[in-house]
Amino acid sequence: MSPRPDHLQALPFERSDSVRERVAALEVLSPREIDQRLSELGYRGQQEARRAASVLTYRHLQRLRRIHLEGLAPEPGTRENCLFLGPTGSGKTFLVELLFKEILGVPTVIVDATQFSETGYVGDDVTTMLSRLYEAAGGDAAWAACGAICMDEFDKLATSRSDARFAGQQTTKDVSGFGVQRSLLNLLSAPRADFPPDFGFTSRTPPMPLELSALTFIACGAFSGLKHTVEELGGHKERMGFGRETGKRETAIAEKVTDDQLEQTTAFARYGFIPELIGRFSRIVSFSPLDAKTLGDILEDNVLRAYEREFAHEGLTLVVEPAVREWVVARALKRETGARGLRAALVPQLERAAYDHFGEPQVSTVRLVLDGEQVRTVAE
Repeated sequence: MSPRPDHLQALPFERSDSVRERVAALEVLSPREIDQRLSELGYRGQQEARRAASVLTYRHLQRLRRIHLEGLAPEPGTRENCLFLGPTGSGKTFLVELLFKEILGVPTVIVDATQFSETGYVGDDVTTMLSRLYEAAGGDAAWAACGAICMDEFDKLATSRSDARFAGQQTTKDVSGFGVQRSLLNLLSAPRADFPPDFGFTSRTPPMPLELSALTFIACGAFSGLKHTVEELGGHKERMGFGRETGKRETAIAEKVTDDQLEQTTAFARYGFIPELIGRFSRIVSFSPLDAKTLGDILEDNVLRAYEREFAHEGLTLVVEPAVREWVVARALKRETGARGLRAALVPQLERAAYDHFGEPQVSTVRLVLDGEQVRTVAE
């Protein structure tokens, strides 16, 4: 009997009863319930972004149910590729991890874009993202096809803005990220792709195919300076000679790019991206810089609770006075590093307290107090 034509071939995940059972066991939540679950897990702020991400997660779940439980073929053009854009420490990758790994419970990997290079050069090929997903799925390619990939630091793939990027397109080494962008073009639109199950460490293991129709791909990046690039495109061109403006406008690290500005593909091209690659993203979600109140909530609900538990295991009660909390939030705002700045400001103080009082049975309470502009420890 001759094999069926390729377009009539049964998809790999359609033959997996174990995946069908796994999909049936996934909890069905509405977008509003997903958003509520985020709050329960300690995610704070970003109301607009989390609303969009909750719908994205719901669509992923329903797509899996249609394919595996209802036996429907993936609809063309329904694959989700989403770009999360916002300042560092605004909760982009944390949101992905909570939504897909914790709430939905599908195979999820978060990879750093800076580790990839064009095929054939030092660094990982983009197909190794599928290898990581395969590993996260316990070596089950059908279950991996139900997962999500998050590429962090996506903006670091921006090419040089000089003509040097064009000189290397068909010649030597990819030094600007252009080759990685070209590799991603196919990965973000192909119905299936081959990947090295052993991460390409040997040439003995043949590549395996992975169905991509149900996969959700999310790219995250700060895109520092993109807002300024958009404003430059909408303003006057730089003048040369007499009357030329020599002063350079200082751009804040933590800025929100508006939805109108995100629609300007030309700005992404000027920033250093292939327009076709940006066009592969069906949704671009902008994250806002975290304000003082949201940072205070994150400090209280996420950061401090973890350290309070650690100190409790040592038989100590950790007390961080309100003035110290305000000082930590103010430092994070000044550095424009969002939630990451909270730990950067607080951890050195806690390390000193741990060094001085862990393993000291005569101490029961460790208190952090603000003395002028310095934080000091009081043992009680």
